[in-house]
Amino acid sequence: MKFEFIISKWANFYFFIQNLSEWHFSNRKNYNILWREELGQFSPEEENSLKEFKEIHLRYPFGESYLGRQFFIEKNPWIILEQKLSQEDFINLKNIFSLLEKKFNLLWNKEEPLLLQWQKKLSDKINEPHLVKSIVDILNIIFNTSPSEFKININLLFSSPVQTGGGASIDNKSISLEISRYPLNDANHAMGIIWHETIHLCFEKQYFLPLLYKKYLNDFDTINLIKESAISSLFPNGVLGRKFLNSKNITLNAKIPKNYVKTEELIKLINIYIKKNKPLDNEYIEKVYFSISELKGILK
Repeated sequence: MKFEFIISKWANFYFFIQNLSEWHFSNRKNYNILWREELGQFSPEEENSLKEFKEIHLRYPFGESYLGRQFFIEKNPWIILEQKLSQEDFINLKNIFSLLEKKFNLLWNKEEPLLLQWQKKLSDKINEPHLVKSIVDILNIIFNTSPSEFKININLLFSSPVQTGGGASIDNKSISLEISRYPLNDANHAMGIIWHETIHLCFEKQYFLPLLYKKYLNDFDTINLIKESAISSLFPNGVLGRKFLNSKNITLNAKIPKNYVKTEELIKLINIYIKKNKPLDNEYIEKVYFSISELKGILK
């Protein structure tokens, strides 16, 4: 497994607009506060364009129709988007980007040098062969997967100084990492986020998710609760984050309360499976649900 770090102006332009539009619950509110403070007042036309963008994006959410995909994987996203979108949505989308381009460029001029620093920092650290092999060997066992020979593209995005995050909704070989203004001396935490998202991308789908779907059918809140609990118990601040990346953070996930009384219980439970070289199973799933069912609908 190898990680390649990508800095794309189009990807960040899309991320900037979609986050400001607040079309999805995962949008980072504090990024918007920071950007608005730095960029100054948005005109009525600019504000209306963000509302229009939200309406358009809700017609192309995550999945096969995901609006953002082309901005991450294409050098010129408009060629493919013209084929995918209705003519009206395509024209309106281009107009929205054109209207917000000046404000985005003001931010891009500050952010690009920071992203370049992160690109170098992470490229030098995360691809150390022994580290990668040690982590992958454990993940292959507990998620009951075959050896993983993947190249993962990490798209580096804007962030705030106090928050970072990631996602694995682009395609089957790409991750996003919000990192620009996060402190460079906290690279290990950033690596933990990358590994967290890599599990979503490469390890959970073959065995673990089918096990959850078989047990809970279409109860997506329960499925999300358990899969996020499991992966957060590993990275960035779980067992493997502590073992390989020297994580000191006691919060497993941003949506798990600080000093949550069940945190160490989750850590101990998954550590049993790691020590026994045993795949996560129905017994593990049931114990996690029994332990933290009160977070159902919150942790996703």
